[in-house]
Formats: sequence, structure tokens, C-alpha cells
Amino acid sequence: AMSSYNQALRHRPALYQAHNAIGSIHLKLGRHDAALSTLELALLIEPRQVEALNSRGLVLHALGRFNEALVDFDRAIALDPELALLHNNRGLALQELGRLEPAQASYDRAVELDPISTDAWSNRASLLTQMHRFQDAADSCMRALSIDESHVAAQNNLGIALHGQQRIAAALSSYEQALALDPTFAQAWNNRGNALHDLQRMEDALSSFEHAIKLQPNHAEAVNNRGMVRQDLMQLDAARADYDRAIELRPGYVEAYQRRAALSLLQGRLAEGWADYEATHARPQNSLAGGQAIPFWQGQDLRGKSVLLSEPNGLGDTLQFFRFVPRLLELGARVTFLGPRSTFSILGTFSPRVGFIDRIDGAGFDYQCWLWSLPHYLHIHAADQLAADIPYLHVEATRVHRWASVLDARRFNIGICWQGNPGRKIDAGRSVPLREFEPLARVPGVRLVSLQKQFGLDQLQGLPESMDVQQLDDFDEGPDAFVDSAALLQSLDLLVTADTSITHVAGATGRPVWLALNTVPDWRWMLGRSDSPWYRTVHLFRQPRMGDWSSVFHDMADSLQLLVPGRLAVRGA
Repeated sequence: AMSSYNQALRHRPALYQAHNAIGSIHLKLGRHDAALSTLELALLIEPRQVEALNSRGLVLHALGRFNEALVDFDRAIALDPELALLHNNRGLALQELGRLEPAQASYDRAVELDPISTDAWSNRASLLTQMHRFQDAADSCMRALSIDESHVAAQNNLGIALHGQQRIAAALSSYEQALALDPTFAQAWNNRGNALHDLQRMEDALSSFEHAIKLQPNHAEAVNNRGMVRQDLMQLDAARADYDRAIELRPGYVEAYQRRAALSLLQGRLAEGWADYEATHARPQNSLAGGQAIPFWQGQDLRGKSVLLSEPNGLGDTLQFFRFVPRLLELGARVTFLGPRSTFSILGTFSPRVGFIDRIDGAGFDYQCWLWSLPHYLHIHAADQLAADIPYLHVEATRVHRWASVLDARRFNIGICWQGNPGRKIDAGRSVPLREFEPLARVPGVRLVSLQKQFGLDQLQGLPESMDVQQLDDFDEGPDAFVDSAALLQSLDLLVTADTSITHVAGATGRPVWLALNTVPDWRWMLGRSDSPWYRTVHLFRQPRMGDWSSVFHDMADSLQLLVPGRLAVRGA
């Protein structure tokens, strides 16, 4: 066909139809530069041709020139507003530009004009997933599949929507159905790998990512995800090589930088870790100042300067990184922390020299800085620089007395916490089934006290008789985060917990913690050590093998057998 059109152009160089057809062929073959130049010739000849405008828009989209693609789709729609395909393609460009609401309006218009457009229904589902409207996304996929059950993209997008709802097994099934329809679909292999990883089927996940990379060697996401699995399998050098490659393939790839940062920190390579994290974190679009033009602090002289701090990653990281605030005060800064009001009670015990606000009301600041950025610019490069004066957070005495009264002083009281938020991917592999704590309950004199909140409370039902777990009423139910937990910890003999935020509450207030860790833990607990450079009162118990919590808790029970009798004897219990 190409030769026929070229022959036609030799006789009629200004033949629009031939230029348009050749451009479309180049587009289908992925020859985007050739397609663009040919379609531009076609549009010079016939600037109001909808087909050529749409094709050039698709080429520009494929080249990552989304604003220009949007202009072409808008011009085409102005000429033919009832053509559903144009609204679908406009939605694709808007979605890439992050203009999600207008993108949805375009997809909605596409399916209104053509209710059996499977591509539009599937693309709409992809957008709704990006908006975290997972059930709506699944419904949109089902509309597409009801029209064409062999629509591969819709089957894959259904998997993504189910995955977003934490229906991992169902998501895996959808990915595998997509691959049964098209075994060469690299993105479905990648998504299948993510589902298998979340199901803790690491070797199968690795194989799935390998399939994706074999099909598409430059698939940055699959390379990055292979690194994630290799890290979980303790193949750390190979994991780092994958993160390096992912960044090479996609410069500025935030998730790859973050994973490489976490790996460096896990290995104690602090300078590299902070630098990688900072490469993605301190950007104008990540401003904590709500769009105000406040420069980021990056090591400038702070004498007499005001600094606005915040932390996007939750209370645990806030408690952990607050240890660096005194160094700013020593440098002469006036420090204000921006965060939710619920954190002010516990953080407010830190220092009267730190101010707290829950919104920016126009007050001027010389600098802004994320708490996470402080160790990079303070040059915290060695583990022994992480230490803080413990405790650096404190608890109201009357609240301590109140919660001490609910404990049996004749017992060795152990606070327990077993689960984080299951909706957060970071929780995978960290949480511990409550029944694993049973060896602790069997130690004579021990009483387990639940500090668990919100998630995992259903596990308190149907426990064996040997597991008597004390539950507390009206615990941390007020507006202030963790104030009751912090108070109760002052009277408990020990906290035994999975890797959750309460570890930081106990560590920052100087209370003893035994922390149960999986084989490759979160970066902050590093590798190959039983102590923590972050908190001198935290002792680490690590899984010897992936998924082996039994060994962890039997080791703890053995240690308790040695500890408890002496403690109770001192009390005369």
C-alpha cells in the first residue's frame, strides 16, 4: 500500500489522501517521526481534515507532546463534535496532562455518543482508577467486557481496579485472563507481578516481571518492580542495578529514586539515600506552603531566619524526624511546624521554641523544608549521627496516672500492636497475625494489653484460652493522636509490636520496645543488627526466613522467661 501511495504522489505531490494514508501507516508501525512529518504535509494541503488532525494528535500523544495533541483533538472536535473517537482521544491527552476532571468529561461524552465504544469504556476505567474511584472503574470495565469479552485492555484495567480495592486474588485472575487473550501484553505481565508480590509469591512475581522485560526491555516500571522483588529476596546488588536501570530508562522516575533511596538507607548508606530521596522530594510541585513562593531550605544560613516544616508521610515519620529540629534551633532558626491539629498535643511537648499551625494564613516564612529533607542538608551521613536525647517527647502526668490505674501492677504488662493499615502497600509483610503472640502470653506473670486501633481488632475474637488480652475502653478516642498510647506506655513494662507508628511513640518517649520485623524490613531498621540507631530503647527481632513469625515470637518468649521473674520479684509480686 505504501508504494502505491508514493507512486500516486509522484504524479500528484499535493494529493491529501495519499499523505494522510502514508502518515496513518507510519503511525500504525510506530514510526512516529515519519508519521508526523507526513501528516503535517497532509494538513498543509487540507487543514480542516478531521481524520488527519486526529492522526496527528495520536502521533503527538505517542511522542509525549500532550498539549499539542490536545490542540489537534480540540480542532477536530470543533469540526465534528459528534464523533466519539475524538472525545476519547481528547480524554487520553487530558489524562496525561493530569487534568482528570476534564478527562472524565471527555470519556463520558465519548460513551454517550457511542455506548458500545469498548476503548472509551476501558480508558474511562483507567482514569477512574487513577482517581481512586475503584468501584466505578470496575463497573466501566464490566461495561466494556459486556460488549466484547475479549477486550484485553478492559480485562487488564479490571485487574487494576480490583487491585485498588485490595481484591488481590480477583485482580490476579483478571490479569491472567488478559494474558490468555494476549500473551505479549507486557503491561499485564507487570501488573500480574505486582499482584503476586502482594500475595507474597515472590518467585512467581519475579518470573512475571522477567516476562514483561523480555517482551519490552525498556519497560521502566517492570524493571523497577523487578528490583523491588529482588530486594525482598535479599538480592540487594541486583535490586540496586534494576533501580539504576529504571532511572536510566525514565529520568526523573520518582518511584525508582524512592526505592533506591530506601535500599541505600537499609544498607546504612545514608548520604546516598538522603540524596536520592531529595532528588524527587524538594520540587516546586511538592511545596508544603500551599503555592506560596517560599524557597526551600537547602543548607543556607539560618541565623534569624524563620523555617516552616512539615511531613507528608504520616505521624510515625513525623515523630522520628522531629529529632533533627534541635539542630535547626542551634543554627539560629525560628521553627514552625505545619500539620494536623491532632498531632499538636504530643509534638507540643518537644520544645516551647517550636510553633505549630494547621494552615498557612499568610504569615511569611524565610524558608520551607520537609522534615524528611533535614538529614540531607544537615549532613547526617553515619548511623551514630542519628541518635537523639531520649526522651524528646513527653507525656502529661495526670494522663499517665489515669492509665496506670487500669493495669494490674502484680503482672508484667506488655502492650501489643499487631497490624498497620492494610490499605497501604507498605504494610504488606509487616503485620503479624495476633495468634503469633501466644508464646508471650504463656510466660508466667505476663499480661498482654491491646494497643491496637481500628485495623485488626476482629482478630481478638476466638483466641485460644491461653491468650488473655486486656482490652481498654475509650482508648485514644479523643481528637489528639496517640496521647493515651503515650501515657499508657509509661506504665507498661514493655511494648511488643509489628512495625507501626506506635514504635515511634514509644521510642521518642524512651519506653522499651521489642519490634518484630520481617526478613527485609523497612529501611529505617537497617540490616544485621538487633539495636536501632534511631531509638536506644528499641530491640529488634528479625524473621530468620520470609514469613516465619513463629521463630520471632518464640525467641521473644525465651527472653521473657529470663526477664519477667526478676522484674516481678523486685515488685514483690
